[in-house]
Amino acid sequence: MNITQFVVHRKTFVSMLFIALVMLGIISYRQLLVELLPNAELPMLFVQVSSQQEYDPSYIEKQAIVPLEGAVSTLEGIEEIISEVDRQRGLISVYFNQNINTKYAFLRLQEKVNAISADLGDEFNVMVYKVDTEQLTNTFMTLQVRGSGGLDRVREVTDQKVIREFESIDGIASVQVVGGQTKSIQIILDEEARQAHNITPSRVRTLIAQNSQYKTFVGKAYEQDKYYFVNLVADYTEVSQLENIVVDSDGPVLLRDVAEIVFGVNEQETISRVNGKEAVTVTLTRDSQVNLIALAKDARAVTAKLNEELKSLDVEIDIQSDTAEQIEENIDMIIELALFGGLLAIFVLWIFLRNLKWVMIIALAIPISIFTSFNFFYAADISINSLTLVGMALAVGMLLDNSIVVMENIYRLLGRGGDKTTAVVQGAQEVWRAILAATLTTVAVFLPFLFVQNFAIR
Repeated sequence: MNITQFVVHRKTFVSMLFIALVMLGIISYRQLLVELLPNAELPMLFVQVSSQQEYDPSYIEKQAIVPLEGAVSTLEGIEEIISEVDRQRGLISVYFNQNINTKYAFLRLQEKVNAISADLGDEFNVMVYKVDTEQLTNTFMTLQVRGSGGLDRVREVTDQKVIREFESIDGIASVQVVGGQTKSIQIILDEEARQAHNITPSRVRTLIAQNSQYKTFVGKAYEQDKYYFVNLVADYTEVSQLENIVVDSDGPVLLRDVAEIVFGVNEQETISRVNGKEAVTVTLTRDSQVNLIALAKDARAVTAKLNEELKSLDVEIDIQSDTAEQIEENIDMIIELALFGGLLAIFVLWIFLRNLKWVMIIALAIPISIFTSFNFFYAADISINSLTLVGMALAVGMLLDNSIVVMENIYRLLGRGGDKTTAVVQGAQEVWRAILAATLTTVAVFLPFLFVQNFAIR
């Protein structure tokens, strides 16, 4: 008994099987990631060496690049290493094989660099980084915060009320704010007093941060030409409370005895302009494993909630850009075009066959095939994006072509007076080789792309 005979004689089993596949496909579809373009990891990592002073390039090469190259070259899967050096920096580009696990390679490279960078001295700063397309696609929403009272007041409201709300959304990787000046506490250490009491900046930072519940950045502790970040985690409301912190029990010595504490604003380091005017801009970045469409809906809901809460403060949040909306529009357009093409093909079938029952049989194959394919999408961790949707539209066209060939042959056999079961079995058996050959011909056109080594083409 071949597969066609099995399907014909096991109608109930086959029907339940396809119903189960469609139901599982619906469940899988709801779990799939939705994005405009698929994420891809570039098989390359970079090691950057920088210095504040200018040196002869040969000196940087000898003292930093060559030792780092020796450590990097011991990693597995390396295809090529290219180094470039100028008077203040050097860059080592490490290219790996296509099948390398980039995340694991990054950790291994970081480990190798950390082991060797300690021997390079303080004159060089070494950093490992990678070019990840996720970083280019994960920023999904930009917000503009406007209000009365000046730009710095709007920035203060944003820091106190807006950031925490967005950070609490499950799936938000980071919230970045640009524009305006932030309030801070500057702790300027007196060098003579500090040394007299043998108090280090790190000790001051530790004492401030002890016994706390919530951590927030408040400013910097300065020591000559160096500074240290201070994260305030205790419930301090006045500068005097910081001044009275005991930094040495022998005396006791208070913080105000070894440092000057000033409450003010940080130097403005970022500027955001909208229509030529300075503004406060909030950028939301997602976790790459989160469904973008669902996350954007949550972010919009939080934006609406914040606008209600901030009315009394005369502050408003506007959505400047929303990648999810663009993705939804593009995907909806592709789906609409695919549906229109499928309906048009079905209409053409009806014109030629003039049999609604036969047309509906062919039309039913489209949703069954699509939802069944979502199960394989989920198993292979493939997202729904522009490329996969175009591929599915192409597959639907091939499905209709093959269905027409089979149905026309069955229709021809029925016209000769044969019974339905015999016509179905014989009709499928006669044309399956031709259908397989035609399908494999189309597949063969795209098969060479699997063997291309150039990542840009892949």
